[in-house]
Amino acid sequence: MTYSTTITQKGQITIPKLMRDFLRLDTGRRISLELEKTRKKIVITAPEDFLAFARTIKVKKNKAVDPVKAREYMETHYYERV
Repeated sequence: MTYSTTITQKGQITIPKLMRDFLRLDTGRRISLELEKTRKKIVITAPEDFLAFARTIKVKKNKAVDPVKAREYMETHYYERV
């Protein structure tokens, strides 16, 4: 299936209804966009669950952060004391 769409001033596009229905894309659903630079192509995928979506996210590792200090910071700032 190939469809044409227009990019708005805000850089948004509309995914045609037939494609949204096929991928089961409802309002608010998270999708993954992958840029294939060599082919000048954007691939849209709809992960089935959160873990599948999480695997698509690439995070840069910050080697300057000490894991022990990060844990201590999390415990003092984000965990509730019981």
